[in-house]
Amino acid sequence: MEGQEINSHDKAFAIIPKVGGILSIIGCVLILRDVFLKVKKHKTIPLTAKIMTLITVANLFIAFWENFLSTWMVPKDSGAFMASGNVRTCNLQAFISVLMYMIVETAYTMLSALYYITVVRRDWTTQRTRSLTVVFSFLGLPIIIGLSTAVPLLAAHQYNFDGLYSCNIAAYPLHCWHNNVPCTRAPNASYIRGWLYIYVLACFAFIIIFLSVLMYNVKKQEAELAKQSSCDYLQGIRGQGGLSNPIVGSCWRYLTVFFIPNLALMIWGVIDISGINLSDTGWRFVDYLYVILWPMFGALNGLVYFRLRYLHEKKSSPEATWTSLLGKALSIPSVIKPSTVNETLPPPMSSLNDHYDLYTPLFEDDNATGSNNEVL
Repeated sequence: MEGQEINSHDKAFAIIPKVGGILSIIGCVLILRDVFLKVKKHKTIPLTAKIMTLITVANLFIAFWENFLSTWMVPKDSGAFMASGNVRTCNLQAFISVLMYMIVETAYTMLSALYYITVVRRDWTTQRTRSLTVVFSFLGLPIIIGLSTAVPLLAAHQYNFDGLYSCNIAAYPLHCWHNNVPCTRAPNASYIRGWLYIYVLACFAFIIIFLSVLMYNVKKQEAELAKQSSCDYLQGIRGQGGLSNPIVGSCWRYLTVFFIPNLALMIWGVIDISGINLSDTGWRFVDYLYVILWPMFGALNGLVYFRLRYLHEKKSSPEATWTSLLGKALSIPSVIKPSTVNETLPPPMSSLNDHYDLYTPLFEDDNATGSNNEVL
């Protein structure tokens, strides 16, 4: 394949993911830095934050090994643009990609389930979510599923160049089953990828179900509280949009972050499962959709993670410059400027079971539930 002609699409497929990979690396590093600062100050973090930390670590590995390095890890004889690797680097890239991908997909599903049970199941207290059994169930399961998928595929030599910009689950030579050429490695790769597509679609379906039931129950509990109380404080909150907005809004934002990068994968899954035949133009569209959106996973996570804090800083200090607000949101002292504006936020609203600060479902202050000493 060394003599294969490299066209403009091949070059774009190799370069575009590097841009998204860099942005995702930045987003992931900022989130992990923020988690480190919180752990250093509060000593512990809630389970939702631990799951998001696991997702961020996995996204960081994907952003670097798969998206930023892209074709640099692909064997030179693959014909890919800027291919500089060999079989070993290809296996390494694919193993990390599959492992971390399975962790991310499973962890997002677990996160949505945790949102559901901590809001709808009132017997699920913060203390209960800190038990070793619960923590292992929510953090250990994604890792176990990831390893149980990635390791056997590595042993079965299922990792090869996938024809876009990285090594993944693919047959060798590339497209051998379409070209009536014997596949010397991974002849059943297309079937394995089909099962992974089904898993992604199942994860997305479970997330939709969990969050839909969550939203329904939050709305229902909000209506019940409104009927039982006529105090001015509750009416004031309802006038601002209701108790459901912080929880439901945050959940749906993270759902959107999950959906956008996985859009091309889900399209591929539907096409493979249903046996739809696309034209070359149609496949090219899906390919570009993938190389543009998938590498942005970590960056989109970072935007959602810091968005709420930035808005609160802006509400607290309306006269501050955007650079100062951004510095506060990212906890970067060098760009934080002194302000004469009163920066004390109103007491944070507690969730319906009084265990999570709705300003930030990922963290809570261990010193006192509902404390306004530190609001993320």
